[in-house]
Amino acid sequence: MSKTKKAAGSESTAALQELHNKGIAFEELAYHHENNFDGGFGKEAAQKLGYDPSEVFKTLIIEVDNEPYSVIISAADRVSLKNLARVTKGKKASFMDPHKAQVRTGYVVGGISPFGQKRPCQVVVDARATTLEYMIVSGGGRGLSVRLRTRDLIEATHAIVGDFAAR
Repeated sequence: MSKTKKAAGSESTAALQELHNKGIAFEELAYHHENNFDGGFGKEAAQKLGYDPSEVFKTLIIEVDNEPYSVIISAADRVSLKNLARVTKGKKASFMDPHKAQVRTGYVVGGISPFGQKRPCQVVVDARATTLEYMIVSGGGRGLSVRLRTRDLIEATHAIVGDFAAR
């Protein structure tokens, strides 16, 4: 996998710059985002890029006991806030207000990446991701994703790994 493989028409983002700066190999994947797509940003990326939703991961900003976390979970799954609180050794988890998440990360909702955030927070990755050699996450914009080794994301972000998907 090449660090320099670029999708046609994509622009550099803070996420891509951080990946380059850290020497992490990745592949840019771009698609045309539709504002009226029904099913969520992660499922749209999976469908448009031709991947199974279990290989495409969404980044959600969730607060646990008022501390922000970048939560990485597959587009096929939902977060159990109770399980996430347990994994992070907290008591109460709640989704951060979308506007607050955008201001904190510097990204628009639907384009939030675990890389290159304006004010980074602890990353938490659902344990199912560790069953995959590669995963796809946002590249820092709607319609822009990156495919990279799962272990590279976990190591580069010093992620907490735990089981917090709703079953």
